[in-house]
Amino acid sequence: MPPKTDPEIRLADAALRLLAKRPWQELTLAAVARAAKLKLAELQRIAPSKPRLFGLILKRLGAEVAAQHKAESGETHDRMFDVAMAWFDALAKHKKAVASLYDGLRRDPLSLVAARGDILEAAHWLMALAEADTGPALSLRALGFAAVLGHAVPAWLEDGPDLAKTMARLDTDLRRGESVLKRAPLGEEDQD
Repeated sequence: MPPKTDPEIRLADAALRLLAKRPWQELTLAAVARAAKLKLAELQRIAPSKPRLFGLILKRLGAEVAAQHKAESGETHDRMFDVAMAWFDALAKHKKAVASLYDGLRRDPLSLVAARGDILEAAHWLMALAEADTGPALSLRALGFAAVLGHAVPAWLEDGPDLAKTMARLDTDLRRGESVLKRAPLGEEDQD
């Protein structure tokens, strides 16, 4: 009898396990389905492409952040920084898989384009956890936050246990993004 865990979670977990052992380019959907103990027909319904599988991985990691993160009060910058660090804490146990995924998606930018909705959704979720999901141009800010997180991944992959490089990269990029938004004329037509 197959496990009763949600099929999306099983697929994401199976993909992370396999990515820890092989590159993204060598990962097949059929191998992920086998590892998740799912039939191909069910896989096709849930994740008919590798970009969609990436979206499931993002959703799974977002759930891990939510389970561990405790909302803090304070300035928006500090709350966003805390959520970003919680994101990297959630990634820590999947570091080999994330390295494989990051390298593979760098070489396959069209998959990133195909997954843009899932990337934006993951950023919106993290902003919600930081209670920063209000105000004008929310999707623009979520896209900027996704870029900040993506830009910090290489620093995190090379970082030591103190995560000093990761924290410095996040702080610099968050402040840069805040500065850009302060200067941008956000009229009614730019708001979500």
